Amino acid sequence: MTLWQCYLQGWKGYVKFAGRATRKEFWVFTLGNIVLMILLVMGTISFFSMAGDPYIGVLYAGMAYSLFALVLALPLLAVGIRRMHDIGRSGWWFGGVYLAGVISRMLNMILVQYASPETYAVMNVVLGIILGWIPLLGIIYLCCQKSKTSVDLPKPVIAE
Repeated sequence: MTLWQCYLQGWKGYVKFAGRATRKEFWVFTLGNIVLMILLVMGTISFFSMAGDPYIGVLYAGMAYSLFALVLALPLLAVGIRRMHDIGRSGWWFGGVYLAGVISRMLNMILVQYASPETYAVMNVVLGIILGWIPLLGIIYLCCQKSKTSVDLPKPVIAE
């Protein structure tokens, strides 16, 4: 498959959680969207800077980034789950990164309300490492693994 076909395959299967995604399909889709986000943000800031108001450009760039990230959430989750299936893992391995982010934000909201500023600063760093960086690095490692053939995958257990 060409790079463009790999990228489009991610968007075509944006709600398809069954099946498999090759390493190339996953990384082309992921890195392609990162490049698009960077271009979107830089283009928005540049446009408003040339128009004379760079500060409003940062506001609109943040809004454009958030909107694109929201649109991208489901397709990226789907291709990530299919990538986990391709290496013989449950899709929950990839979904756990999303879940860790939600838990981190909920705990952060609780800390803002009830913790002292010093405690909040320390716990924010700890939460960022434990619920942010560690799961992210684990998923990057898993997504870099080779695909497993159907012979390598475990046989499904049939309940009687």
